[in-house]
Amino acid sequence: MMCTLCGFSETETILAKQAIPIFTNADDESKIDFAKHSCILKQCRICGHVFQPTTKKLRTALENIYHSEQAQITTSPGKGNWGTERAKYLFDKLKGIDQYKTKSVLEIGCGNGYILNFLRDQGFEYLVGIDPSIKRTKKIDGVQFLNEFISKGLKLDTKFDFIFSFGVYEHIYDIDSITNFCTNHLEDDGMLFIYVPNCKKGLTVADPALFAHEHLQYFVLNSIKYHFSKHGYEVIDNQSDDHAIAVYAKKYEGNTYEGYIIESYKQFQTKIDEKLEIVKNILCNNNVLIHGACNSLNNILGWLDGDYDYNLIDNDNTKYGKIFFNKKVEPFSTIDLNNFDTVLILPVYFSDEIKTAYIKKGFCGEFVTIA
Repeated sequence: MMCTLCGFSETETILAKQAIPIFTNADDESKIDFAKHSCILKQCRICGHVFQPTTKKLRTALENIYHSEQAQITTSPGKGNWGTERAKYLFDKLKGIDQYKTKSVLEIGCGNGYILNFLRDQGFEYLVGIDPSIKRTKKIDGVQFLNEFISKGLKLDTKFDFIFSFGVYEHIYDIDSITNFCTNHLEDDGMLFIYVPNCKKGLTVADPALFAHEHLQYFVLNSIKYHFSKHGYEVIDNQSDDHAIAVYAKKYEGNTYEGYIIESYKQFQTKIDEKLEIVKNILCNNNVLIHGACNSLNNILGWLDGDYDYNLIDNDNTKYGKIFFNKKVEPFSTIDLNNFDTVLILPVYFSDEIKTAYIKKGFCGEFVTIA
């Protein structure tokens, strides 16, 4: 198995779990059955990169997902209260785009077009978006949308001053092809902006939310820097945090890569199993409220492979009243907290805010986070 970052074949398996359903953020009634697939992660012994090997069956399933309206693992930007908050966070990382209002801008993986439409309303003049989930190539209110998969063979008739993507690289197995596409379509003095999940904390503490069938690459900051250095880019601005890697890069003729200490994650599965045992004991012995109808819960329930009783709550108002994992999602405001002695909080990056909301509402029981 070749490393998708450096190309060497010295890898070790850090996660090998049974087949579970692909989570696409769709409720039980509307989701498409993409079958079950194994959960495997490997780490390269040479460069340290973590990636998911793919089978033909998984690649076919993912291609079908990306052509569908279920291509988002989380709520799309601008949709509902959570999507609106998510969009604000993304725009905060994209501050450097302001200087390109009168220049050409390309978004790779534009999804529902929310970001490009926002930029249009802010006065940007030349905007193009590419995404396979777009139903057809079309121009809407001055924004050109292209129904395409990014590949090295895709050629557009223009070059761009600014190319950006949110949450795309982690979905691509051949990441060299997408960066080659960027290189071929970026002006020599143009800017590249890449945003991907920062997997360092999740890999270190073994967060069950880390694994997702759609995510083939599990980046840390150094692996992103290594990749772009290999393609002749220099990272000139780093806006990363514990949640995401967000970097601005420009073409550079020198070698900007410097060696770094490789962290081993060979204990990842052992730690995952320990967390699953904790959750199993909680679900079997407590009146449990689970906060988070999300990919983490999909993994936990799939890997535990049991039938458990709990109530499900989420902050995303687009999920209220819908069925996820055979449970109706309830809004926080309607829950009688006196009926529960334990709250299992799954969204690790917002666990402190969630916990505070429960305390303010009078919950005096136990909080459990597993990441």
